[in-house]
Amino acid sequence: MAESDGTDGTGAATGGSRTRPKEAVRWVLRTGSRRLLAVLLLITILLSLVTVGTVWELEMQTLVDETRAVQTLFNTLLGGIILFVSVVLSINTAVISDEFGPLETKQSHVEESIEFQTELEGMGTGISPAGFDDFYLFVLETLDEEADTLRREAKALLDEGDRGDIVAIAEDVQEEVALIEERIQSSDRSLSAVVVAGLDYDYARHINAVRRLRATRGDRFPEPVRQTLDDLISVLTIFASGREYFTTLYYKREVRALSGDLLVLSLPVIVFTSFVLLAIDAGLFPPFTVFDIQRRLLYVSIAFVVALSPYVLLSAYMVRILTVSKHSLDPGGFTAE
Repeated sequence: MAESDGTDGTGAATGGSRTRPKEAVRWVLRTGSRRLLAVLLLITILLSLVTVGTVWELEMQTLVDETRAVQTLFNTLLGGIILFVSVVLSINTAVISDEFGPLETKQSHVEESIEFQTELEGMGTGISPAGFDDFYLFVLETLDEEADTLRREAKALLDEGDRGDIVAIAEDVQEEVALIEERIQSSDRSLSAVVVAGLDYDYARHINAVRRLRATRGDRFPEPVRQTLDDLISVLTIFASGREYFTTLYYKREVRALSGDLLVLSLPVIVFTSFVLLAIDAGLFPPFTVFDIQRRLLYVSIAFVVALSPYVLLSAYMVRILTVSKHSLDPGGFTAE
């Protein structure tokens, strides 16, 4: 199988040195814990500030000794944190308000969901599960079965060109399905992990290829092959609809998770930043240091990183939200190219 994160176009491994950077980027943009990413970013900022202050000691000493400038900086950060958290919580309130609606609307949503599952179950694969990850895997399993059926039926075709084209499409679909399943199985099975696992699959390309094959050569295919091609298009359409719907749910949950983390983080940060302002005004700094780093530089850097933490947390969430959004902008049956 030609896996995109660690193999070349022929399916051969490209080596750990090339795989690790790709996996690291994938972790940062998609799969990694947003809280852990925020902590790593804050540690990086702190180490950068201390390193710069150590290399250019005189210049940084002058900056941190300017009490009025430092106070102005933290005053600005303190006001910005309060305004920033208020705006984010207002956005979350707007997201929550979208959940309110009359009983008829809620009933309609439930009925549409059941109809969607019933259509998939009509393919003869049993009753679909209710969980997000299990349902997603159920759709992938159905898609894999339809592609496998198509591949087996294509072997009976007399025309070598038709047989090769159909087998190529079926095997390509199965490779994509296997890759998504592997990512879901190795993840924490959260909604974000399920959504992220299928982002790279350009399903519209396969829908277009199957439709084109059905329209241009369908007349010379036997009825079982034509029916399987139609079924494959139907399952691909169901997969596309399910992925886009789960993406919408992901946005709501991600905004709620961000708002919850900000609520927990913002109050301690506001209290700490206020205390830092009082300490700077009084010239009070802890009497100890680490690795002989100049005390004022160390504690001003730590205070700056703490005051910056709500913005860094937002950035960690927004990186993944924007990544998901980038791969979800292509509507319907249009490809990304």
